[in-house]
Amino acid sequence: MIPVLDKLMTLNISADTIVALSLVPLVMVAWADGEIDDQERTAVLAGATEAGIHQQDVCYPLLEQWLRHRPPAELLSTWKAYIGVLSPALTVEARNGLKDNLLTRARQVAEATGGFLGLGRKVSNAEANVLRDLERAFG
Repeated sequence: MIPVLDKLMTLNISADTIVALSLVPLVMVAWADGEIDDQERTAVLAGATEAGIHQQDVCYPLLEQWLRHRPPAELLSTWKAYIGVLSPALTVEARNGLKDNLLTRARQVAEATGGFLGLGRKVSNAEANVLRDLERAFG
């Protein structure tokens, strides 16, 4: 567990901002195509609100930073390590609930843009790859 904590500290995630870690999957899906558009940004911020994170919260500036500047890929690998440590400590029901909630919000970000006039494929290949990677993190 200590290596995960060390990684979190090097990525500027403290005890005050640990809640932002729950938004890493949404942020990484939004950046999957190499840029974030307004609809994706709105979807990530809506996901933050659904998770109980608001502008006055200590972790909000970190989220805003991740939306302005693409976080390092290391952030996702650290999140996966965190989930790898957390998952065995949860009941099956709690783990499945966390996974379903997180993947639903991440899919909403992926579906925020794409297609033409609302038709066609809304989730890009890059976003689909990130979604699969997130799902695998739960084992």
